[in-house]
Amino acid sequence: MDGAIDRRKFLARSAGAAGLSLTGGVVLGRVAGAGARGIGPPIRGQVIKRGAPDFLTAAHVYNERFDNVLPSLVARPIDAADVRAAITWAVKNGVPLRARSGGHSYAGYSTLSGGMVLDLRNLRQVTVDTRNGTATIGAGAQLIDVYATLAARGVTIPAGSCPSVGIAGHALGGGMGLAARQFGLTADNLLSAEMVTADGRARTASARREPDLYWALRGGGGGNFGVVTSLSFRLHAVPRTVATFFLTWPWSRAADALDAWQRWAPHARSQLTSIFHLNGGGGATSVNVSGQYFGPASDLGRLLAPLTAVGGARLFAADRGYMQAQLYFAGCSSISLTACHTVGTRTGGTLTRDNFEATSDYVGRALPTAARRALIRAAEARAAIAGHGSILFDSYGGAINRVAGDATAFVHRSVLFCVQYLSYDGGGPWLAAIKRTMAPYVTGGAYLNYTDPGLAHWQTAYYGSNYSRLLAIRRAVDPHHYFNFPQAIGR
Repeated sequence: MDGAIDRRKFLARSAGAAGLSLTGGVVLGRVAGAGARGIGPPIRGQVIKRGAPDFLTAAHVYNERFDNVLPSLVARPIDAADVRAAITWAVKNGVPLRARSGGHSYAGYSTLSGGMVLDLRNLRQVTVDTRNGTATIGAGAQLIDVYATLAARGVTIPAGSCPSVGIAGHALGGGMGLAARQFGLTADNLLSAEMVTADGRARTASARREPDLYWALRGGGGGNFGVVTSLSFRLHAVPRTVATFFLTWPWSRAADALDAWQRWAPHARSQLTSIFHLNGGGGATSVNVSGQYFGPASDLGRLLAPLTAVGGARLFAADRGYMQAQLYFAGCSSISLTACHTVGTRTGGTLTRDNFEATSDYVGRALPTAARRALIRAAEARAAIAGHGSILFDSYGGAINRVAGDATAFVHRSVLFCVQYLSYDGGGPWLAAIKRTMAPYVTGGAYLNYTDPGLAHWQTAYYGSNYSRLLAIRRAVDPHHYFNFPQAIGR
């Protein structure tokens, strides 16, 4: 289970023109197709124009599906003042803008054709305040670096396991991860956010200052309202070691294993968060569960008994230091922290980009036999075609469901689990077919961070009854709807 592999694969398989030389020696010209006057935003950070030698590396996002979607400029601000200058320039000159914290938007919404990408990678400082039990984190910090800095102080925030995801986009969309049932979603631990809106204002959103905006940012999604530059979180102490576990079954027992898991996982003690996997690809299928427990591995034989009772179960469990556990789930156990970054996003990164599509559902009642059999058939069908795919079930309950559905913008608080349908190297029709098949058995909701650009009625799927309030806040904060994209609030 160890090795230098991408986190999603870990889950799925184991689970121009004359111009002026600016900072970085890049030659800039006018912004193509954007109606801009001038050469680019007046920032101290690097500005990379289309046609520059390193432009494609700067422009590309994580998902290779969007390699042909190219901005005219990539601007890399060095601080919040740079962000403010860039936004002011872009609004004044009518230049469309997309902010990028990590570039992992499933729908490619952290890039655009023409216009400017505001790449926040340089805003990545992590400052720990042990007296107050908080951390302030730059919007472009990657999750693996956040974990490393905090773990060195014996603390953490709950977040996802993909190492190069940016903290801002992850948190603003909710932030599910393997500590969520114990500590809540990333958004649930957000105490305040610094951001710049289209009017050029630097704002602080917290429970006391701009409380409506604070409510909206906790699940209202990246790209809406403005550009977040830093976030402050509540910290949680972690034990010296945690247990990681991995269970497998013969494929013939997949339906029984899924039934056992769905009746156990959402109701297990909150220290346990797990993900159930149905995988198909290369003519083969597999079924397994991966998870994390805030306690010793010696407890797991008893705690996982409802799962190991299913015939053919094999359990692999280990005690690991907290940071070692995060490297394990990131697929980086055998490589260095420096190497555990996507190529091009940090110096020394070795993880490769990927090509995938996905969609999701929420489940509020245990799946009946017909639904479970349909999922088994779907995984078998995926194994018979090119590429590979996985159906991943994220367990909810615990601290996630203790928050009221209208307490934050993240509305999905009464579900059992989320199902992600993930397909690599093609498979769009497979995703559409399984989504149709599962419609009678699911809530109609979808997880914003598993963004599906083809999702019908996405407003209610992502936000449910919270959408009308989000729309009112967006109209107040960004009345001209400058921050816009295909599934932006208000579209």
